[in-house]
Amino acid sequence: MKVFDRLDAIPALSPEEAQILDSVRVLACDEIAPRAAHYDRSAELPWENIHAINALGLNAIFVPEAYGGARLSYHAFLACVREISTACAATGIIWATNFHAIKPLIDFGDEERKRRLLPRIADGALAALVITGPDAGSDATHMTTRFTPKGEDIVVSGGKTFITSGDVADLILVFGKWAEIADDRRAISALILEKSTRGLKVLRKEDKMGHRASSTAALAFEDCVVPRANLLGEPGAGLQLLLAALNKSRPSVAACALRIARAALEDTVLYVNERR
Repeated sequence: MKVFDRLDAIPALSPEEAQILDSVRVLACDEIAPRAAHYDRSAELPWENIHAINALGLNAIFVPEAYGGARLSYHAFLACVREISTACAATGIIWATNFHAIKPLIDFGDEERKRRLLPRIADGALAALVITGPDAGSDATHMTTRFTPKGEDIVVSGGKTFITSGDVADLILVFGKWAEIADDRRAISALILEKSTRGLKVLRKEDKMGHRASSTAALAFEDCVVPRANLLGEPGAGLQLLLAALNKSRPSVAACALRIARAALEDTVLYVNERR
């Protein structure tokens, strides 16, 4: 275990953060872990776990206090991701994705958007980060989703695939290309789309091996009309937001993977030592 002990060392936390982490450990052990096998077999979204996380107020740690949150350090967030992922990989992914999707709004959104949308996250809403297209993964400049301005609205057309929580998220941060900008990089823009938006379609849910309770969906935008007030920054400012979102999301993906590996090894050791 020495390798994992080195990789999995948690930085010093404030007394408040340490207390919250202790509460997360108890929640993970007593409530989330006993349900993990059932949810992975059934591929149902683990609503019981999500409700338990919200009852503890964990979504609030993403959000600054001015918008109804109790924002803690990034280290504390990663420590919580690790504990939840140890108990249930799918639940850890769902919860971390809320942070991935909402961080650009926290960092780049104006005051009106923050006051309108962030309290919903603090209260437990689910969020999705929508980047990958059918023909564009890590090379986001090839995405084909289009944002076409129309008066005070934006018409969104196209599709996305492999979207974590895409079928259940209340708020969806979508990256696409501004129709009036020709340059592929400069055209990338970002807006927030509501779950109830007309024309937003869930095409399918992917059947995965592992973390099956975390839904992964393909989405279609059939001329969705979104208020221009939901645009983050200016048209063409999306690439900076996209890279910032990825830079903050990748360490939490690693934290989740680390604890999946450690939990698997520890379970294997127990099995081997008891096996006859």
